[in-house]
Amino acid sequence: MNIKEKMQTLTPLQKQGLVIGFVILVILLGIWLFSKPDAKMQTAGEQITLLTDSVRSFYQKKPNAWGLNTYSAIQNKIIPQSMLNGRQVKNSLNKDVLLGADVLGNTVMPGSRTFAIVYKNLSKEECKALATYSFDEKTMIAIDAINIINDKTYSFSWGSDEGLPIKAEAAEKACQQVNDILWSIYL
Repeated sequence: MNIKEKMQTLTPLQKQGLVIGFVILVILLGIWLFSKPDAKMQTAGEQITLLTDSVRSFYQKKPNAWGLNTYSAIQNKIIPQSMLNGRQVKNSLNKDVLLGADVLGNTVMPGSRTFAIVYKNLSKEECKALATYSFDEKTMIAIDAINIINDKTYSFSWGSDEGLPIKAEAAEKACQQVNDILWSIYL
């Protein structure tokens, strides 16, 4: 007996049950696929932790991060090899990454106890996902502040009205079509 013959022997109620079961299966599959975090986005978040750990390790026995910028980080082999693209640093989203004192990647000056990791030119969706990224505890406590920069600067820091971790509603409000995110990290 082939499938066509088997289908003809089913009652209308059984046929309706099969159709409903198939629809439910398709819906569940769709929910599962869309609820999984995007692998590139997940990797981009993990790269912030990698960079944080690498910079902190390099400057561990130094009084501060004097001289840190993207170029010095490349020269001192602080940047993971997978993020290097010639003389540029790129995250898994193929967006520019800067290290230094500020959003422009300027050199960290003497006495500074923080440094910045900047992801440039993020879309609204990338911005929202990375602004609300769930870091491990070690990385989260190393973060002094997170700034979302577009036509305005939105600052989020511990103990402020717009505190850390950033809530989805706050990220939705702050993120525009093109954004930079700056993570200010304690040494």
